[in-house]
Parts: sequence; structure tokens; C-alpha cells
Amino acid sequence: MLANLANRGAALEDLVARANDSYRSRKVAVIHKVPTAWLPVRGPGGKIVSAKVDRKASVDFLGHVLLPGGPLPLAFDVKEVSKGCRWPLSKLEEHQYEYLRDSALTGAFSFVLIGFWELQQFFILPFTKLEPRWAAWKAGIGPASVKAGESGLVETGFLDYLYPLLSNTKKGARDKCLKKPFSLPNASA
Repeated sequence: MLANLANRGAALEDLVARANDSYRSRKVAVIHKVPTAWLPVRGPGGKIVSAKVDRKASVDFLGHVLLPGGPLPLAFDVKEVSKGCRWPLSKLEEHQYEYLRDSALTGAFSFVLIGFWELQQFFILPFTKLEPRWAAWKAGIGPASVKAGESGLVETGFLDYLYPLLSNTKKGARDKCLKKPFSLPNASA
């Protein structure tokens, strides 16, 4: 199914939106797409001929998930890799990184959800793992990309991308999710 959706050009964001509908109907989480503000561009005669981004959205999705200790705010961006097994850090814009950082500092679980279509694999890159990679990359001393399956990434599936977080809650993991996200048994930290 995933290959067919990818071949048809369906965005990873569409799959996330479907998963979010499922989470909401199950009363597990409420997560919404953050809209991008557009400004119409008018041609001669005042007719709208195009549109341009008025201001960039913070990240793709915001919401919260219900855990035993209470709701946990979420902030995340969705990124896709159509071919290959590497996602370039440069594909995360500075304002997106800053929003994820600020959200994490105020108690949200912030992450990047990365879909590798050719591999048909999906990973969560928690902000706690993104932050040192970003700093090293910006300083010119670290890799400029993240490879599918490498340490720090948590493999997840669709249409249940929050499964690692939700399954961890059975162990009383609200605080662990904030400090050491998705530390699953037999998973690389």
C-alpha cells in the first residue's frame, strides 16, 4: 500500500493526517496540521494569478497525546526521502529547528518524522537526538545527513507512527519520553 501511495505522489503528510484522524477517533491524541499562510498575487486587472507564502509555518503538526501522567504536547515536522537512505539536515529549515527546540524547552515532545519511500521505512528523530547532530553539522564537524536506521532514530510504522511512544506509556514513561524519548527494549538509543 505504501509503495502505491508513494508512486501516486501522495505526501507523507497525508498519511500522517489519516493516522491523526485514527488517534482522535480512539481518543488517544489530538494533532492538527499547521496551515501555511498564503498571500494572493494579483495580475493586471486585479485577477489572482498566483500565491506566495506570507509567513512560514512553525512546523507541520502540533497537538498532544494522552499518557497516563497527563497530556504530553507534541510538535513535529514531516520530511520525505523519495530515493536512497539519507535525509539531509539542510532540509530542515532554521525556523523549524528553532521551533522544535523551543517546544522541547517548554516540555513538548519534539521530533522529525522521516519517511524513506524507497525503503518503505519510517523513523522518528527525537529532538534530543537531533540537537547534537544539528550542532555538529552547523559547526562543520559532523555529518550533513541522517541515514535510515542509524543510532538515535526510532523505526515506526503507518498508520500508527506514535506506537513507540504509546507502547512505552505502559511502563510509566511520561518523564522518559521527555528526557530519553522512545527508549524501547532492544532499540538503539
